[in-house]
Amino acid sequence: MGFFYYQHKKENIMKFIEKQTECQRTGALSNHHVVTGLQVDYVNNSTFITMASYVSKQKKDEGKESLSVNTFTISAVPSWDQIPYEWALSELVKAQPEDFVPETYSGYVNPYMFAGGKVKETTETK
Repeated sequence: MGFFYYQHKKENIMKFIEKQTECQRTGALSNHHVVTGLQVDYVNNSTFITMASYVSKQKKDEGKESLSVNTFTISAVPSWDQIPYEWALSELVKAQPEDFVPETYSGYVNPYMFAGGKVKETTETK
């Protein structure tokens, strides 16, 4: 996950989404969501973001496994002057449009599951 850190003096700063969500498979609640993969396709105007969801930041820091990992597709890309993973997080917490109708098939991941979440950052000292 070092790819998603940026260095500030002797600290690593990592952004994450804080929002309580329910795991579709188990019903367990998670509150701490981090980017584990990010691909920006400027030719096809698409961004793919893989997020791991943990019970809490504390449990992640204790080395516990994520409850789920989901990949989201956004039909847009960040501009060249934006930091891609910061842009991706801000896209994931955008409000769900009123006319949006989620799919109902098994395994479906609502692209607005993080809507209303808070983008926060954590600092780890080297």
